[in-house]
Order: sequence, then C-alpha cells, then structure tokens
Amino acid sequence: MIFLSNTSKFFNGKPLFREVSMSVHRGDRAGIVGPNGAGKSTILGMMEGVITPDEGEVSIEKRIRVGVLRQELIQGNDGPILQEVMNVSDKVQQIRERLKVLEKEMSRLTEHSEDGDEIVEEHGRLLHELEGYGGYTLEARALKVLGGLGFKQEDANRRWSEFSGGWRMRVALAKILLAEPDALLLDEPTNHLDLESLLWVETYLMGFKGALVLVSHDRAFLNRLVNRIIEVDRGKVSIYSGNYDQYETTRQMQEDVLVAAYKNQQEKIKRIQKFIDQNRVKARTASRAQSRVKMLEKIDKVDPPGRAKTLKFTFPQPQQAGRRVLEISGLLKTYGTKTVYEDFSINVDRGDRIGLVGPNGAGKSTLMKIMAGTIPYDGGIVKYGYNVKPGYFAQHQSESLNSDRSVLEEAYSGIPGITEQEVRNLLGAFLFSGDDVYKKVKVLSGGEKSRLALTRILLSPPNFLLMDEPTNHLDIPSCEILEEGLKKYSGTLILITHDRRLMNSICTGILEIEAGSAEYYIGNYEDYQYKKRLSEEQEQNTPVVEPAPVEREDPDNQKESRKERKRREAQNRIALFKKQGPIKQEIQRIEKLLGTKEARKKEIESLMADPSIYDKRDAILPLLEEDPVLSKEIRALESRWEELHTQLEEIERATLTA
Repeated sequence: MIFLSNTSKFFNGKPLFREVSMSVHRGDRAGIVGPNGAGKSTILGMMEGVITPDEGEVSIEKRIRVGVLRQELIQGNDGPILQEVMNVSDKVQQIRERLKVLEKEMSRLTEHSEDGDEIVEEHGRLLHELEGYGGYTLEARALKVLGGLGFKQEDANRRWSEFSGGWRMRVALAKILLAEPDALLLDEPTNHLDLESLLWVETYLMGFKGALVLVSHDRAFLNRLVNRIIEVDRGKVSIYSGNYDQYETTRQMQEDVLVAAYKNQQEKIKRIQKFIDQNRVKARTASRAQSRVKMLEKIDKVDPPGRAKTLKFTFPQPQQAGRRVLEISGLLKTYGTKTVYEDFSINVDRGDRIGLVGPNGAGKSTLMKIMAGTIPYDGGIVKYGYNVKPGYFAQHQSESLNSDRSVLEEAYSGIPGITEQEVRNLLGAFLFSGDDVYKKVKVLSGGEKSRLALTRILLSPPNFLLMDEPTNHLDIPSCEILEEGLKKYSGTLILITHDRRLMNSICTGILEIEAGSAEYYIGNYEDYQYKKRLSEEQEQNTPVVEPAPVEREDPDNQKESRKERKRREAQNRIALFKKQGPIKQEIQRIEKLLGTKEARKKEIESLMADPSIYDKRDAILPLLEEDPVLSKEIRALESRWEELHTQLEEIERATLTA
C-alpha cells in the first residue's frame, strides 16, 4: 500500500534521517517511537504523501483511502459536530448535498414535468451509492463514535467552535474512525483523551481491519495495538518485530552486545598501541611494531552505543506531613442545578499514591481542584492535616509561571540546595536543551509551559502533590524520567492520568469515581482491573434465589430450631476466632514494629534539626542514609496493616453469612 525506498530528509543542511526503506501492507500494525524532534511526524507525513523526501521515493497505491490525524488541528466547518463527523469523505458529502437538491426539486415535480424521470433516476442511483458507503447507518454510527470519545448526546448538535482544542481533536478523530479507511496514520492520538475514551479508542482500533501506523508515547497503548516498532533516533531508523515491551527487550540485548564488543575492541586496540609505543624505536622490533600499525589501520571499528545516557538525578524530597494528610466529610459540590458530589467523604493518609479513574464528567478534576483548594465547595468539611503543603499541577499549567523570566531562571528560582547543572539536567530531560533554557517563558507554547511547570515541581515538590494528566506533551524518555521521579517521591500523591503504565508503576490505590460516589481499590491499575473483572463476573454468575415458603412450626420444633441456631452461631464464632487469630497477631506485631520505627524516625528528625550536626560528616551521613530507608519501611508496614484489616473484614463477612 505505502512504500518508502531509500528516503532521506534534511533540515538546514543536516540529515534528519538517511536511506530509510520500509513498507506498509494491508493489516500491518506499526508504532513509530523516538525522542521529540527525531523525525517521527516527518515519516508519517511522507507516508501520507504531504512531505516529499529530499532523496529516494515514496509510492502510495492508487485508490486507497487514508485517514490521517495530525498533531496540528485543521480548521473544521463551524457546523454541528454530528454533521462534521458524518462528512467522512468528499464523495459522501457531495452525494448528501446532491440528494438534498434533488429532493427539493422532486417536491416541485408534477405529472407534466419533462425532467421528472431523470431526477427520480438520479435520486435512486445516488441513494444506492450512498448505501454502499453505509450512508443509512451513518448517523447512528457517528453518534456511537462520538459517545465513545466522551461526547454527550446533547453535544451532537453543538457547533465545532464551541469546543476547546482538545475536544476538537476528538471530533477530528471521530471523523477519521467513522470513515473506516484502508489505512490509518495517527500522530499522538491519545494526547487529548481521558482514560475512558482512550480505552474505547484502543478497543475500536483492535478491531480495525486496515493498516495502522501510529506515533505514540503511550507504552501500554502501543503494547495492545502494534506488532512492529519503527524507532527513529539520531538520524537512523530501525525496525523491530513485536510490541513495545518486546522492542525494549530486544534493543537492550542489542545494546549489551554492542557495549561488550566495543569494550573488547578497545582493550585490544590498547594492547596493540602499547606494543607499538614500546617497540617502534627499537631496531630489533621495529618491523614487528610496523606490522601492528598496519593491523590497527585495518581494524573495522565498532562504534559505541548511540543512545542517550540515562539521566542521573537526585530528586529533592519534601518535608514530612502528619499521618492524616486530608480529611473530606459530607462534601457538597454543585454547578447550577447539577449536583456533582453530595455527602461525599474520603480520607487520604501520608504516603498514599492514589489514581483517580472514572467516566468522563464523573467529577475527577473537580475533586482534585477541591483537594488542592483552587475551587470552592458548597458544603461539608475539607481539612488538611498537620504540616501539609499541597501543590497542584493542572492540565494547562501556566498561571504560576513568571512570563518575564527565562526558562532556566524560572526553573532555578527559589529552590535552595540545587546546583545549576542539576537544574539543566532535568530541563534537558524535559526537552529544554542548549540555548532553549534562555528563552523567555512568555514565548513558550502551552506544552512547553506545562513541561517547565513539571520541572519546577520535581525540583521542589510539595508534600501533597496533585497532578492532572502530567504526561501530556511528554515523549517516552521524558515519561520515564517523570516515572522515576515519582517513584522516589516520599510525599502523598493524587494522580489523574491516561498513562496506565505510570499508574501501574506508581499507584498504591485506585479511587473509582462515578455519579458522585467513590470506591477504593488497594493496588495499582492492573490490580484494579482484575478486581473489577472479578466483581463483574460474580455479579453475572450469581443465581437468583427464590425466597423459601414460610412453614408454620409447632412449639417443640421452634424450640429445637432455636437450639440449632445457637449451636451454629457458636460454631461460627469459633471458626471466626481460629481464622482471625493469626492475622490479629500479625497486626499486633506490625503495630509494635511501626511504633519502634516511627520513634526512631522522630529521633533522626530531631538530630537533623540540630545545625551543629552538619559539621560532623561521620555523624550526619549514616542519618541521611537511614532516614529514606525508614520512610520506605514505614510505608510498607502501613500498607500491610491496611491489607490485614481488609482481610479481617472479609473473613468476618464470609464466616458470619455462611
């Protein structure tokens, strides 16, 4: 379908990539990955036929229909979005417009009209042609796709201009998916989707029969959808079989082999060079030294690995808060006549890492803003714990930045104990390299401002961090830097993200929000999905039990029945005691251990509060090493304590209802 043959592209005389050859056939599913600026979108543009290579050729099969989603939004017609989505192709649009004209003419026809037969014949032919494009079911399918992407039914007749940029991108994606082309070329399709819409798109694309090529930084999305990875990095394009995880494994193995070969060759070169240096001036061994020089010249040099080095950065940690970080009770929040939360309660404890999930419009961002204290609420209590300092990272984070400062000044300002090089390292990880750090904040794009705000948070994190879609505008290496930073973060985290891999790596709990209520699941996103599936399967398999008829008993039978019931209750209590006994003992052991470790942590904090100890290197270093280890152990013990209490409740419920 699409063929690239020895294609090269140059910018300002420098090669973006050279001699790239690849093909896309029917049913292919490929993901393009690489750092920002490497040329991923350029390759996609060449496949589309809108970018011409400087060298080589691009061949696109005639008569194939290609659906393209670009990062830059194309201006749409300012009509109802349902009509915009239904215009899946110029041909369909032309047919629909011609049918309207013909139907208007048909309404004026009489028995004596000379052109009546021609109009009716053309109308019938166009109806048949429209049927071939699925025209009769087009509206129903358009509404289904819009619903999957998070639009409400009443949104269908709203105009395109009434929606924000992110929602307009969803309209564009809906139009492309509805067209069902022979090939889909998607550039960052998940950037403007929440998790629910992303899962819907993922399921839709899994059933797509045509060729699929997508650029994405969503590693879980790539894993589910592609069977080939095209890596674009440092002017070179490499193709790997398998999904993203398999690509990472293969690439690491290749790099390990290359590193070993490079090291071995360097050792060999050193030995040869040493012999030459020692023997070239000696008449007796000069000829042998000369032969070694020729040997050295003939060696086919192994190039060192070209991948960027992993960023080594020590992320600062916030001051510790009290055990209870946030308490919400009886929360009431309304928007006009709509009630978002009523009598809503939740507690957040120190060290919690909670992912908020739920359908679009459920109130996730509203709850996060209430937690952050950025919007008012209408009733109830929202109370921070001792020494809690919240920090909120919004999807469009630009208000807190000083537009007159440079990127470096804004990242560096007000952060004690951090060197300029460490700041520049982290800025580089988030795509601010070289002279980019001297740009004024006011000239940055929305995505660049978002990345700069993210850098500031990681350089000086609050102890209660609330993040709404932090991976937007990040490529995969930057996502990995963020993931590493949040892994090391010792504070409390509330996270909204469509990046399932980030939730799996970071979260210790998932809070599902729907219709103003919430249910908490211990574990990461995979644990949450497993428990949800298990719950749904149990609901589907639960048999409907008809109530047994009530039988009248004589007094003797009633007396016997009461005795039997008391006997069973006694047996249940004994069984419950035996099952809960070991768990209660484990809880007591953990509580005792927690008391010891927390006492030691307070002792360390007291010692480190004394300025004189920083003059004693031998005394301070062990404390600096012990403190984060203690924090990690305390969090693990608290998590285990919660799990054991949950087990106690489940055992009690199962035993007493048996």
